[in-house]
Amino acid sequence: MDFLVWIESIGLTRSTADKYWGAIVGRLSDWAAQDIAKVTSLSDFKVIADAVRHTHNFKGWNKTGNGMYSAALDRYEQYLSFVNAQFEAYSPYANQIAEIESGFHEPFDPNGREDARERVLREIVQRRGQQKFRKALIAAYEGRCAITGCSVTPLLEAAHITPYLGQETNSITNGLLLRADIHTLWDLGLIALDPKDRTVWVSPKITDSTYRVLARIPLMLPLDSAQWPSSAALAQQWNLAHTKLTETSFKA
Repeated sequence: MDFLVWIESIGLTRSTADKYWGAIVGRLSDWAAQDIAKVTSLSDFKVIADAVRHTHNFKGWNKTGNGMYSAALDRYEQYLSFVNAQFEAYSPYANQIAEIESGFHEPFDPNGREDARERVLREIVQRRGQQKFRKALIAAYEGRCAITGCSVTPLLEAAHITPYLGQETNSITNGLLLRADIHTLWDLGLIALDPKDRTVWVSPKITDSTYRVLARIPLMLPLDSAQWPSSAALAQQWNLAHTKLTETSFKA
């Protein structure tokens, strides 16, 4: 996700995004004596931003612009934090994702014989913002991950309970608001929900205590019962997850 899309994803307007981006690639980069839009390291950016804030030009223009340049630096730092968090969430599969991206021009055949995990990773790469769907889920779940309760908006993603197959699957009852790493585990069939009582199931293949503690906790539901996840969709994902578990256990 690029900076402009991220700005809109946290509820700000496109005009605000353009204003911040213009400041980053324009005067802020000039004052930093380098193109700060190309800085990807959060720690490096913090050092650069601190140096820029102490320049005479920054102090003058920021005051005249009612703090706009300071806000642009703050937002870009938040964006880099988001990007780093996303990288950490996907890092166990980074090599596979990079491989998939390199052949992204190839059409995706859901009925092909490619490995199930690679198929899921391809879907992760292809996942678009689907902002309307995401905003609806953020409103329904009051800005919190339905499983962990995380309220850091940039880390929350619109997850399809059953795989995305077009706009018709963007129904709010076929969606969950999930933290990025939980979304990845969901897509890989390593986390599911018991369709009978909507409690969390964590695959025995996951031994990390960070995720094991989520086992058997109840799903957080929207206040409006009409927005609750479809029991049929949950059952389908549950069956898929357990089928994958059986298949991988058999192969092992």
